[in-house]
Amino acid sequence: MIVLRDGAAERTWPLAGREVVVIGRDAECAICLPDRSVSRQHAAVRRSGRGYVLVDNGSKNGTWLNGQPVTGEPRPLKDGDDISISARYKLWYVDADATAPLAFSGRGIRIDPETMHVFVNGQVLAPPLSAQQFGLIKVLLDADGGPVPREMIVSAVWPETERDGVSDDSIDALVKRCRQRLAEHDARHSYVVTIRGYGFRLDQP
Repeated sequence: MIVLRDGAAERTWPLAGREVVVIGRDAECAICLPDRSVSRQHAAVRRSGRGYVLVDNGSKNGTWLNGQPVTGEPRPLKDGDDISISARYKLWYVDADATAPLAFSGRGIRIDPETMHVFVNGQVLAPPLSAQQFGLIKVLLDADGGPVPREMIVSAVWPETERDGVSDDSIDALVKRCRQRLAEHDARHSYVVTIRGYGFRLDQP
């Protein structure tokens, strides 16, 4: 089964009894993702022996499996694998023979350090965040909800600059812009929380 999470909504496509499931923008695709960044027949999930494999159909904007680009040979799928289509849609593969249900992490923020993509509730932020904005989100995520002092933010975002070389106003402006970008995908939750006199922390829903 292939699952798409979009906020609280969930769509599923069963694979049982099908040899090939095509993913793409074309309305005739079994999994139709109507976005111009997605190729007409972008990728496919194919039966292979007792399992399934993922292949990229020469798409323009790429397919990723667990953050790794899918090129050349088909890639075997296992329960819980995440599939990124054109860095726009996030899908999950759920093995029908799995002994336990898959626990989705669709709600909240996750990042792909290799591509520098930021996902909010399973949807990638487009256009991408700037390098400084991505650095802020990463250092907050790495703290796993703990407080991050302003000095640590400066070291992560402006590594070549001394603390005194970055004003509090510059840090606050960066945080404000990140909040605005995150709100584009989830205006109901405030992810970046200010700790007065200290710094910030990330509040996942």
